[in-house]
Amino acid sequence: MNNDEWALVKDIIFLYESGISPEDIAKVKKLSIEKVRSIVGNVKVAIKRRNKMNVVQEIGNQNQWKDELPAEEILSQMVESLEAEDRHDGARTVPSRPIKRADRSDRVGEDREMFDRIEGQKAASDAPEPLKEIVELATIAQRKRDRSGWEDLRSEISELLDDDLDL
Repeated sequence: MNNDEWALVKDIIFLYESGISPEDIAKVKKLSIEKVRSIVGNVKVAIKRRNKMNVVQEIGNQNQWKDELPAEEILSQMVESLEAEDRHDGARTVPSRPIKRADRSDRVGEDREMFDRIEGQKAASDAPEPLKEIVELATIAQRKRDRSGWEDLRSEISELLDDDLDL
């Protein structure tokens, strides 16, 4: 293929990849539609056949130990050359203004009412039939009281800590 033919092929490929139909390319270049389709078809086949290079695989395949481990002495040298990292994550940030509490009621895994119902149903499953509903409701009420007690205790501790910090 001489330079003129190669330039024509490159033009046709460029126009086709730019979104111009083979029919329009044939009109502009004054060629037969079959010739344009042949060139475009050959290019598509060549692109599909072309071996796409994966850089990571190419580098990994050059590793001399890709199929087996290195000798013990080389492994021991590698281990000796490694050093443990000193990691300092820093101190906790103290905010300059109060941060509003997030509404967590709609988060998955925090549906307390559903968990209360499930635990109530578990407890009621062992009870006699006439008492199942009563046991379930009592279990739900007990879990709510327990949770309320913990929340009250937690808020009292938070108040104590906040008062202690206001010295």
